[in-house]
Amino acid sequence: MDFYKHLNYSLGNEDWCVEAQALRVNSGDRAVCVTASGDRPLHLLMTDCAEVISIDMNHAQNYLFDLKMAAIATLDYEQYLAFMGCTPSPHRYAIYKNTIAPQLSSEAAAFWASRKTMLARGVVYQGRVERLTNVIAKLLHVFRGAKIKKLLTFDDIEAQRHFVKTEWDTKALRKAFELIIHPSFSKHILQDPGLNSYVEFANKPGLYIYHRMLNCLNTHLAKKSALLQLVFTGKVLPDAYFPYLTLDGYTKIRRSTGRVNVVRGNIVEYLTKSEPNQFDCFSMSDIASYMPQAIFEALLRGIHNAAKPNARFCIREFISKRSIPREWQAIYKRDPLLEKKLEQEEKNFVYRFIVGDIQK
Repeated sequence: MDFYKHLNYSLGNEDWCVEAQALRVNSGDRAVCVTASGDRPLHLLMTDCAEVISIDMNHAQNYLFDLKMAAIATLDYEQYLAFMGCTPSPHRYAIYKNTIAPQLSSEAAAFWASRKTMLARGVVYQGRVERLTNVIAKLLHVFRGAKIKKLLTFDDIEAQRHFVKTEWDTKALRKAFELIIHPSFSKHILQDPGLNSYVEFANKPGLYIYHRMLNCLNTHLAKKSALLQLVFTGKVLPDAYFPYLTLDGYTKIRRSTGRVNVVRGNIVEYLTKSEPNQFDCFSMSDIASYMPQAIFEALLRGIHNAAKPNARFCIREFISKRSIPREWQAIYKRDPLLEKKLEQEEKNFVYRFIVGDIQK
């Protein structure tokens, strides 16, 4: 499928501080995760786990992770932010060529050698999703630039709630969300199965996402939400940096680069063929949004096979609505209270959670 041959995501939009509560990573744990933008395995490397297995069937996403890891390992913090695209720099490609490229595998180096423009612009904003949100942000700026600027200034949640109720929430903005995220439109702009193939919520995902955004703005400051900043400005400012972009995160990861192994392949097949009782933590992102129920159930079987007793799992859902079959519900011991808590605390607002322990 063409989708799995491109760099689709370059900046994760998941709140690691929320997910960490579900995974409860302990010293010596072995974790398995989806690579995607590379943010997820980077955040796992900030913990005391013994090993992270990071899997993706898309070579472009794995090469992005390789690039981020090499940047952390070879650059100082200020250079790292500049190279990634978080701060200005006219020298990104030179930094890549002279410092980072020699640290990459021949395959990864060949991939990035043909993408000089991406590197020069700062890779953190060069995924298909990030480039699309940049276009959307520019369009929104034309129509409500002043309101967006004001929304991102609030330090008081009560003042922000009043602004959202009286000025932000309009019929025009609701309609824009409904049209942009409607499958009949989005499938032509972004060929993303997670957005188009397994859509629930009465075929009006745009309104569903819009109302989730409003709920988020009533409980979280907009300036702390990376996803809101990305959608409305095309960039993420320091107040909303993901942990791996902070000095503390960079420092922890830099000490841990030897604890990760990257696998290119189908994660369902990998877990199914794995030796039993291998892993303590499963960070599955929202891959349930990319598969029909039958494949989701195959994923559950694979996780169960590879899990140690009482292993923890975190599965996110975007617009899909998967269910754990009755015969698996005693094995996948969900924590509904924690799921609700994580959903409420997630500053990037689009996700629901399936979390808990695996009984074996």
